[in-house]
Amino acid sequence: MNATRMVVAGSANIDLVTRVPRSPKPGESLIGKSFATITGGKGANQAVAAARLGTSVAFLGCVGNDAFGELQRQSLREAGVDVSHLKVHPSEPTGTAVILVADEGQNSIVVTPSANYGLVPKDITALESVIAAADVLLLQLEIPLATVEAALDLARRHGVLSILDAGPAQPVSADMVAKADIVSPNETEAEAITGIKVATVDDARAAAERLRAMGAPEVVMKLGANGSLYLGEEEHYAPPFQVNAVDTTAAGDAFTAALGAMWKRVSVAEALRFANATGALAATVAGAQPSMPRRDAVEAFLAQHA
Repeated sequence: MNATRMVVAGSANIDLVTRVPRSPKPGESLIGKSFATITGGKGANQAVAAARLGTSVAFLGCVGNDAFGELQRQSLREAGVDVSHLKVHPSEPTGTAVILVADEGQNSIVVTPSANYGLVPKDITALESVIAAADVLLLQLEIPLATVEAALDLARRHGVLSILDAGPAQPVSADMVAKADIVSPNETEAEAITGIKVATVDDARAAAERLRAMGAPEVVMKLGANGSLYLGEEEHYAPPFQVNAVDTTAAGDAFTAALGAMWKRVSVAEALRFANATGALAATVAGAQPSMPRRDAVEAFLAQHA
């Protein structure tokens, strides 16, 4: 089959990562174990992940006119992502994310969007032909919500499959939920939208049903160590893969990219399993974009866990 043609519209950040023994308590200072500057941002992460999985990817985003912006452009280009539509903001710096990674692999993140908010609806309108030529459009919530809605509208107009990664966690209107073909939140993101606390697979099912009631045609719940759950006209649950998690920072982005790359090319159950494997492998490597696995690694992993 020909490679999936994907457009990713979203954020491009530089991650400032410190490894710590554990997450600090309020008011507490800890001594970090290490520090690294790593390319990240949910949109850019997903673009890199999709490209490494063999997908043809164009990235729509905005960075600053600074060293961080050039670092991000270089990382995307090296992964094989089309960056010809990557905008440069005239005054704002490239977005950043301050990330604390604890020894057990869990992370705490503070994102400062900066230049990411420079990707505005008129930019999306000007790139209508780029979106119209795609098979899949991936979106997240680290750019202005009006920009996300404009992209969803274009995808619907041109029959392009749209997948809304509902992160980072924030309330989202029923109108936006209904515009996406697939809404894919993790546990905290689902709670922010539906008000349902997600701790179990049954909770995830209840949250997915609430999203469907809000208008989402299909829902894919990212449940981390609990796997993933699809709810549409039917239901599919994919159990997790057990791995030694080093850093979960971009595991959800790897999952979303894999979902977009495989959707409609294989069955729902196979797509979920492939996405679970991609996210699991990402969690075994430190850093955001550096952890995005290549397709041959995912296929080898799946073969080992057949």
